[in-house]
Amino acid sequence: MGLSVCLLGMVPAFAGLVVGLVSVTRDRSERGLAAAGMVCSAVALFAGSLALVWLLGKAAHCGDEDRYPSATARKGCVEREFPFAQATTTP
Repeated sequence: MGLSVCLLGMVPAFAGLVVGLVSVTRDRSERGLAAAGMVCSAVALFAGSLALVWLLGKAAHCGDEDRYPSATARKGCVEREFPFAQATTTP
């Protein structure tokens, strides 16, 4: 759940890139603001892509059944590699 919410920020970044491109091609007066918005959107997409590759690489490492043959060992790897993803109990 947390990974999907984190990466959901890439959707508005992509939309901002498209809207900025449309604005640059249509309007001559606000070209600087559109360019700044496109740069910010591109940086957000790049950072989100790097985060996605990094997190999926760590997840694939923990899912390796040769390295972690039991479900308990894989769960331990996930808890060790992703300390922010600890299961919480609600009272």
